[in-house]
Amino acid sequence: MMKQSLLLFLTILIIILPMCIKEETKDVGIKIVDTLGREVYLKKVPVERIVITFNVEELIAVGGEEVLKKIIGWSRYYWEGRRPTVWKVYTERYPWLKKIEDVGYPWKGDFNAEKVIKLKPDVVIMSKEQYKYVKEDIKRLEDAGIPVVFIDYYEPFNITMHEKSTYILGKILGKEDRAKELIKFYKSKVSKVLNELRKIKKKPNVLLLGKSYISYGRNHYRGKMIEIAGGNNVAARVLEMSGELNPEFIIKENPDIIIFIGKVGWNVDLGYSIDRNISKKDLEELISKKPWNMLKAVKEKKVCAIHIYFVHGHIFDYIALEYFVKWFHPKIFNHINPENDWKEFHEKFLPVNYSGTWAICME
Repeated sequence: MMKQSLLLFLTILIIILPMCIKEETKDVGIKIVDTLGREVYLKKVPVERIVITFNVEELIAVGGEEVLKKIIGWSRYYWEGRRPTVWKVYTERYPWLKKIEDVGYPWKGDFNAEKVIKLKPDVVIMSKEQYKYVKEDIKRLEDAGIPVVFIDYYEPFNITMHEKSTYILGKILGKEDRAKELIKFYKSKVSKVLNELRKIKKKPNVLLLGKSYISYGRNHYRGKMIEIAGGNNVAARVLEMSGELNPEFIIKENPDIIIFIGKVGWNVDLGYSIDRNISKKDLEELISKKPWNMLKAVKEKKVCAIHIYFVHGHIFDYIALEYFVKWFHPKIFNHINPENDWKEFHEKFLPVNYSGTWAICME
């Protein structure tokens, strides 16, 4: 009788055990609260099919090189149109990226929800700043059973929001440990600088310029970057968000420091594979023209250019912080080396090699 009972127990165990193992290893869904406070349910994690419209680098930094294979749709214009050297360096290493379906770019107004629905992604990842452009599209996607998650790296040097967005990516990709590593790295670069800035009392007047005479006011995230980094944002006196400044206003204000935002085709060529001599020549030609050559900042050689990458809603905004404090308060922050820290980010979190010129100042 005991042998029969033992045999029956073993038979049941053989039948049930594989079922238990299967249950434990299968994908399970999770609920995520995104940066807009929306509760989003994902049927399974880690996700396998991703559509993303911004923050591709953050996705890679958390998910590793292999996450590129999970992207089935993206806003191609984000790299090819706006970051040409980034597009070039990634597509040279991964030529198949050119074959990823382009779903349009929310900020251009050509995001295509129907195309996304046909792709059947497990999740669509968007920037919080894009929400107002895609409200109706979100409803169509969710009606089709496709979850949309919003992350946010636009609030400059905001450790809390950067941390939340990074942890969201970690949960979606099943890479929580990697997300923790990334946010620990970010905190190590930002916290000490922000603490030191609290002691600053005397601040230089700074003008940050995009294309032509476009600048950024008191409520624009780029304008906030200047203020947080210990500078007085000149444009804040006349602008709330972005807008074009009158050259006469610039001459009158005569800022202590001028910073141009650069990229290929914009003010100063900067980015991957760009030779420093090219960037230097671009900056010299730019400041030789009126009204720049009339200003104190030019005469005192306090004019710089920085790649748009660092002032455009990314976790590596800490590079902008480091450059800014070094330029604004050289006696206090001269020991900081932003270029080395950008190289370190590549070594730790990106699959492409560091190269090129990303910031430059008058010599």
